[in-house]
Amino acid sequence: MSAVSILVAFVIGATAYNEAFDQALEHYRAGHFAESIALYEQLVAERVERPEVFLNLANAYHRNGQYPAAIANYERALRLDPTMEEAQFNLTQCVGRTKRRLERPENPGWESALLFWHDTIPRSVAHWTSIAAWVLLWLVLAVRLWRPLPYLRLAALAALVVAVAFGASAWIKYSPSPLAVARYDHTPVRFGTSEDDDIRFELFEGDRVLIDGKANGWVRVTIADGERGWTRLDNLIRVGPPYENGANDTTPETNRRPG
Repeated sequence: MSAVSILVAFVIGATAYNEAFDQALEHYRAGHFAESIALYEQLVAERVERPEVFLNLANAYHRNGQYPAAIANYERALRLDPTMEEAQFNLTQCVGRTKRRLERPENPGWESALLFWHDTIPRSVAHWTSIAAWVLLWLVLAVRLWRPLPYLRLAALAALVVAVAFGASAWIKYSPSPLAVARYDHTPVRFGTSEDDDIRFELFEGDRVLIDGKANGWVRVTIADGERGWTRLDNLIRVGPPYENGANDTTPETNRRPG
């Protein structure tokens, strides 16, 4: 494909994105939340991965009263850009509307200890800082071969530390802990992977969990207080990536329970 063809395809793609984004925003402002959701979900299905898309999608779900999908999409926006104050504020408001108002389960202890600054920077910053530090490291090493000045060794070490730290941060951000959100009230979490196993506890609509195991359509989940058990994967909206549609509101009859 020629450079001109690539440029044309890029321009067409950007135009289509802008048109869909603007239409979705117009529907939102007019109070047509279902139509807005459909357009934003189409962008997500087309692998548009931008924090503003997830934020606006979350807002539309929130205004439409679909809190689990809203929470999942606020979390997606914040994973891409933790500095989005609107997403953090709206997420807090949305969680406040859930039955138990559970906190988000904590990340692994080593992550919080070694990368204590990690949650405050966007993924793109971690990515490009790591690349810049690696480039700087090799430049410093090349200069040392030409002129081995004493301070260059310290500069190379500093560049290496920054490259490794931000590289680890970027890797975690591209492969984050598998967070998910409960779709329904009274979702059973069992001791094992069978409908015959006893219920250990229940999840309620909008509760956030970490997934740390999978088996034949079941997942082992942990909530903020450390309780753990097994539930069916289709009871949850995974924050991702990959990003699944949060609008699916069907549930197997075996997982329903009278209120």
